[in-house]
Amino acid sequence: SLRVQIVEQRSAFDQNSQEFLLNYQIQQEELQDKLVGAQQKLKSVEVDYDLRVKISQVCSELDVDGLRGDIVTNRAAKALAAFEGKTEVTVEDIGRVITMCLRHRLRKDPLESIDSGDKVKKVFNRVFGLAEVEG
Repeated sequence: SLRVQIVEQRSAFDQNSQEFLLNYQIQQEELQDKLVGAQQKLKSVEVDYDLRVKISQVCSELDVDGLRGDIVTNRAAKALAAFEGKTEVTVEDIGRVITMCLRHRLRKDPLESIDSGDKVKKVFNRVFGLAEVEG
């Protein structure tokens, strides 16, 4: 499990931090280069108008307070696209970030039995015309 892996890595770091850092140095440098490239590309990444409208529709249907959810979802989708070297945001990019951007922004309903993340996904799938995935 991920928790076990983290504990094992922490233990390896505690035993020999220099060796641990050397083992991850190349990966860290590659990630740093990718992040710098994404930062440079970010300004040129576009979100199609129709996708922006659908993001706002999801936020509206979920009764997200204010415009912060719309703004953050657009920004996060652009950042993901830039990180992956793209110049245009796709529906898939939005789908990968929208739950993280909105689930904590939903109004809490003590009588609601559905998880807020599931609720976001359900509305996203309907608004974007995607089939529901069971499971």
